[in-house]
Amino acid sequence: KEPVSRSELADWYRASDLVCVPSYSESFGLVALEAQACGTPVIASAVGGLRTAVSDGISGILVDGHNPKAWASVVSRLIAEPQRRVLLSMGALDHSKKFGWENTARQTLDVYDWVLSKPKSNPLWVAQ
Repeated sequence: KEPVSRSELADWYRASDLVCVPSYSESFGLVALEAQACGTPVIASAVGGLRTAVSDGISGILVDGHNPKAWASVVSRLIAEPQRRVLLSMGALDHSKKFGWENTARQTLDVYDWVLSKPKSNPLWVAQ
């Protein structure tokens, strides 16, 4: 089956009350960021890039470990607290903006500026 289009995927995220990302390993957390960009709070494992992709208590909830009872407790709590989901939803939209192209480009240029500002007399100046 063909993957869904980006617009349809965004519709799915927006139709969801929560998105759960119970990864054991995650280098970046794209699914979490996509969901948050659509205003959907994320419950995610506190691993790898998800620690950056999800702002714990602001745009979603990070769960330590993979105990099903712990996950069920977090999911149940958020389902029972619609006002908290609304706050997390607003936080998700704000948090996801930090990862847009404009911010990413600016941060990349900041790194280049920092590297270029270092003295070049030391042959290992880049590694410092």
